Amino acid sequence: MTTLTIRPSRSPILILASGTLLLLLALAGLWRWQAAAMPVILEIDGQAVALTTHATSPEALLRELGYVLHPNDALSLSSPWGPGVRLHVQRARPLRVLADGRERKAWTRARTLADALADAQVALAPADVILLQEQPRAADAVLPPAIWTPPAGWRTAHPWQQTTTPLTLQVQRATPITIQEQGLSHTVWTQATTIAAALAENNIPLHKGDELIPGPEAVIKPGMKVLLRRAMPVTLVADGKTWHLRTHQATVGDLLRAQGLLLLGEDSVQPPLTATLHPNTTIRITRIAQQVLYQDELTPFETVWEPDDDLLIDTRRVGDEGQPGVLRRRYRVHYENGQEVARELEDEWLAQEPRRKVILYGRKVVQRTAMTPDGPITYWRKLRAYTTSYSPKRSGTDPSLPWYGHTRLGFTAGKGVVGVDPAVVNMSQKLYVPGYGFAIAGDTGSGLHGRHLDLGYSDDDYESWHWWSDVYLLWPPPPSYAINYVLPDWPRYKGSRNPFSGLVQEQ
Repeated sequence: MTTLTIRPSRSPILILASGTLLLLLALAGLWRWQAAAMPVILEIDGQAVALTTHATSPEALLRELGYVLHPNDALSLSSPWGPGVRLHVQRARPLRVLADGRERKAWTRARTLADALADAQVALAPADVILLQEQPRAADAVLPPAIWTPPAGWRTAHPWQQTTTPLTLQVQRATPITIQEQGLSHTVWTQATTIAAALAENNIPLHKGDELIPGPEAVIKPGMKVLLRRAMPVTLVADGKTWHLRTHQATVGDLLRAQGLLLLGEDSVQPPLTATLHPNTTIRITRIAQQVLYQDELTPFETVWEPDDDLLIDTRRVGDEGQPGVLRRRYRVHYENGQEVARELEDEWLAQEPRRKVILYGRKVVQRTAMTPDGPITYWRKLRAYTTSYSPKRSGTDPSLPWYGHTRLGFTAGKGVVGVDPAVVNMSQKLYVPGYGFAIAGDTGSGLHGRHLDLGYSDDDYESWHWWSDVYLLWPPPPSYAINYVLPDWPRYKGSRNPFSGLVQEQ
C-alpha cells in the first residue's frame, strides 16, 4: 500500500521574503564588484580621461574600450599596473611620401615633418622643399592633427580611434651646383632654374661688373660648375664727382681709358697711370690750369684851385672834372680742380695818366648895397660866420697886465670892435653884423679860426652871442693881394642858428 504524503504549500509571504533577500544579495554583490574597480587615467595623444576598471592589464582595458593597438602605436605606463596608474598611448598615423620619382608609405609617430620623413627613410638635402597639401613648409613644422571618425559602437565620446586617412608629403629636391670664386670652391643647393636666381636664392650678391661663366641666364643642371669673377671695388674722384666703381682693369691707366677720362695739359693723377689696381684703391685726378688775368687799379688825381677874374667872388665852378689814372697789372693764376692755388705778378704799368681836377674860384669884386635896420650899407663881400661875444673881464686876461681892456690894434675893448681870424677878415676891415651893428676888425684871439667872429662889448653892456650870423664886409675892399678869395668852410657847430636871418635885403 502506497502512502502519499501531502505537504502543506508555502505561504505567499514567505515566497516574497525569499525574493527580496535574493535581490538584496545580488545588489550587495554588485556593490562589492563596483567597489572593487580601480581608478586609472588613460591618455591618448595628449588627451586624458579618468576611468575605473576591473581590467587586469592595460591591454584588457583597451579591449574593454574597443581600442585596438596598431603595431606602430606606443604604449607606456607611469607605474606598474594598479590603482592610479597612468596609461600613455601615442598613436601612429599612415604617411605617404612622394620623393625622387617614387612613392613611399610608412607609419609615424613623429611630431615634425623632418622626423616623419625620417620614419619614411627619406633624407633631406640642403634647400630641399617639403610640400604639405601643396604648400611649402619648413622641416621643423609640426604635423597637423590626425582626422578622427568615430566607428560604430564606439563606447566613449573621446576621439581615440586610429585615423585611416594617410598624410601626404612631397619633397622637391634641390639641385647642387659648384661656385668657384677667387680660387675657392663651394657647393650650394637651389630650387632655381637659372644661375642668377640660384645665387640670389643663396644670398650671393652680384655687383655691377661681376662676370659669370656660364652667363646669369644659363639653365641649372645637376653638378654644374659656375665661375664667378668678382670685379674689383675702386673709388674714382675727378671733376668734382666721386664714383664707386667695380672693374677688371689691371692699372690706373686702363681704368681711366675704360671710363673715358682723359688727362689734359698739366693734369695729374694719383696713383700714377702705371700703378697696379688693388681692391678699394682711390684714384684722384687733379685738373691743373693756368690763366692770365689783368687787374686795373685806379690811382687818385690831384685837385687844384685856379682863379677866375670873370667869376664873382665867393662863387666857384668846375673847370675840369679830372680823371683818375689806371695802374694795370698782369697776373698768371694757377688753378687746381677749378680752385685758385697761386697767383704770380708778371708785370705792371701805368695804362692811363691821371688828369687833375680844376676848380675855378671867383675873384671879381663888385659893389653891392643892402638895406638894414641901421640904414643902407655898401659892401663888397657877404659871408656867413659863427658869432660869439666877449668883454674885458670875460677875455681871460689878467686885469693887472698893461694891455688889459685893449685889443690887438690898441683899441679900447668894447662894442664896435670885433675879434677875427686875419686869414678870413683883414685887420681894420669895417663890417656890419645885423643885430650888433657897425664894427671894425681890431682884435684877434687864440680861439678864433676860420669863419668865427667874437663881438666885443664893455663889461656893462655885455650880451651873449652863440649863433650863426650874416657878416657884411663894407666897401671899399682891400687890395687884391690881401683878399683871401677861398674861405674855409669851418667851424661847424651842430644845432646853431641865426635869429637875424631875413633882416638884410641884398640889392
